[in-house]
Amino acid sequence: MQNLEFPAKKIYIYNMKKIALYSLLVIAMALFSSCASNFSKFYTPWHEDNYFPENAFLKDGEKPQIIKASDLNSKFREISSNWYWCIGSSGFNSAQLSEKETYKSLRKLALAQKAKIVLWAKNYTNTDINSYAFASFNSFANASFYSNQATAFAGTSSVKKYDYFAYLFIPIPDENKSVYTPGFSVSDLTQKDRELHKQNTGVKVSIVFKNTIAYYANITHGDIITEINGKEIHTLKDYLKFYKKANPGDIWDLVIIRKGKKKKLQLTFDLFKKKKTNQ
Repeated sequence: MQNLEFPAKKIYIYNMKKIALYSLLVIAMALFSSCASNFSKFYTPWHEDNYFPENAFLKDGEKPQIIKASDLNSKFREISSNWYWCIGSSGFNSAQLSEKETYKSLRKLALAQKAKIVLWAKNYTNTDINSYAFASFNSFANASFYSNQATAFAGTSSVKKYDYFAYLFIPIPDENKSVYTPGFSVSDLTQKDRELHKQNTGVKVSIVFKNTIAYYANITHGDIITEINGKEIHTLKDYLKFYKKANPGDIWDLVIIRKGKKKKLQLTFDLFKKKKTNQ
């Protein structure tokens, strides 16, 4: 009688390897596909529809610029300072995505939102240890026949997890730049700001736009404005109240807090330096 046990076992082991590898591949593909789509899934616009002017968005046929950052905060400020608005963001935690799939997903999001620049980064968070089990229902039972007895295979796998971040930008049109006179944007102090700078009042300079009056007066990100022309500035509301009364050509004498020390600066309330004309 022909010995069936040896070839049958070889076929059985081969089939089990195929089943295990296929199962792992299916799970990995499902996980990868869902993670890659998360940039769109977790996208959050920063303002309501029609908030930004239509001429600022990506035009048909244009390609968005995708930028990877090692220092996300610094790069965010750099892009903003070159006269760009951030229109929205996306963030999620997942297994590592390939660079190719990441860029493909980010480009898809940018085109959907008509963003001209996408800034992104990833940071390692932790490694997950996962258990898995597979069952075969046509397993080899003995040397002469196959049965429907289930056979289980178990093991563990490790998956490195990362935080992914993305910010979408559009350029600020020339006709909208004047609202940032004399060349910076400000915000209220956060609790972290108060603890870091030991300062409870004032407004923090968020972005300094390049080639403006403020830029050449050496106003920098993180400066805390506490006084303008002798008037104390406690909150953003105080700043805006003063700002609305300002006229082009006004002189601003500022008191700021920089690295815990008071500093006085003077600038003209204008956006750009006036070009000298030949007489």
